[in-house]
Amino acid sequence: MKDFHSTSIEELQRENRWLKTVLDAIHEGVQLSNKEGVAVFYNKACERFEGLSREDVLGKKITEVYDVTEETSVHLNVLRTGKPVVEQYHQYNTSDGKRVDVIASTYPYYEGDEIVGVYSINRDVTKMKEFLDRTIELQKRLSSGKKSQVKSNGTCFTFDDIIGSSETIRQVIASARKIARNNSSVLIYGETGTGKELFAQSIHNASIYSGGPFIAINCAAIPETLLESLLFGAVKGAFTGAVEAPGLFEQAENGTLFLDEINSMGLHLQAKLLRVIQDKAVRRIGDSAQKTVNCRIISSTNKEPLEAVKDQQIRQDLYYRLAAVTLHIPPLRERSEDIAVLSKSFLSKYNKQFGTSIEKISNQLLELFLKHPWPGNVRELEHVIESAMNMVDFDEKTLNIERLPLYLRKRFDGQTYNYQALVKTNGNLSEMLQQVEKKIIEDTLGKNGGNISKTAQDLGIFRQALQYRIKRYNIKINEIKHFNTHY
Repeated sequence: MKDFHSTSIEELQRENRWLKTVLDAIHEGVQLSNKEGVAVFYNKACERFEGLSREDVLGKKITEVYDVTEETSVHLNVLRTGKPVVEQYHQYNTSDGKRVDVIASTYPYYEGDEIVGVYSINRDVTKMKEFLDRTIELQKRLSSGKKSQVKSNGTCFTFDDIIGSSETIRQVIASARKIARNNSSVLIYGETGTGKELFAQSIHNASIYSGGPFIAINCAAIPETLLESLLFGAVKGAFTGAVEAPGLFEQAENGTLFLDEINSMGLHLQAKLLRVIQDKAVRRIGDSAQKTVNCRIISSTNKEPLEAVKDQQIRQDLYYRLAAVTLHIPPLRERSEDIAVLSKSFLSKYNKQFGTSIEKISNQLLELFLKHPWPGNVRELEHVIESAMNMVDFDEKTLNIERLPLYLRKRFDGQTYNYQALVKTNGNLSEMLQQVEKKIIEDTLGKNGGNISKTAQDLGIFRQALQYRIKRYNIKINEIKHFNTHY
């Protein structure tokens, strides 16, 4: 019969095996070091994004595994000071020269009053950082005029590129032209797919800043800790692996910085942004000196600005700085007169691209287009036409409903959407539109088996915008079983 001591050891060993299995199954990298700075645990996620094996790491000092010193190692600093480093961006090299970018939280581990080790939880953002670096480099090359289809300041659009014949869109363009003449900050409000960046570029090109660069960044697509260094820059040694790098404020000098989806930026970073706008000066991360900056700020939100302030998505003091002038771009459903002219433009675009010769859209299809609410707006309309143009024969002259993909035909064919069955009759317009939008998203998710990327593509919106709406409407993806088209 086993004694109590041996049974306890077996239970501890079993629990230890379970714990290691769980830590190996998660996507975040987990690493533990003892009080001598020697690695004692290293999970599979770390192996994957650092390109090392456990045999390369376990039993070795941190300074042997990575290109760090006693002073620059985050693990060793936390071990010395006992102070955690939470949600910080770090760039470092392994001993074999591979560069790694992570957002990490590193904590001391105590037994009683003594620190006996350090553990870190890391999220790999290497590919994202490489993508952002390539994007910024491309913007620089475009600004040098190396792409003939792009203007020398890195933009593609002017007011002449905005398509629409409705009185609504003509009034918005007229207002935007007036806004462009001065240097006030501009907040553009519009639903996903209405053309917010198109207007931002047009304002830039009609302004006194048109000779300078146009720098755009989507605040919803980048983790906040990485976004901070991108916006403000960093000095060498500011964090592990940091090199001297100007931020986007400096890169936009004498030009325009476009902050897309500003309501997705964390409130902590918004406070730092407010200081830069107030002082017209930026301090790089890790630097004690400020650098004066001169650029126009254009920001955008896909949510009504005052509602975003009320919901604490935008700081009230920052709102008043960003929204010296507010420009509202109406959704496509409120300017249905533009659907025909936009459709004609997209036909011309894809005729050239695909070598087809479609001259018009059938009256039946156009009538259905006019009834559709277009939650993805102009972007969704273009996506629908592009999908249909892939199906036409080269001798066809008219685009018919039969050329739409099956899921679109289900949505459009013979439809008269019964929105009254969806909405509360005593609700206001905003509430009713939200209910309709929620239903469309649920149905499209159901048709795609809950696949978010495919659903975003079908709706003609960005994945981040769809995820925002799923969270906003509390949509339970796991509960959606099939595609339902009754609206």
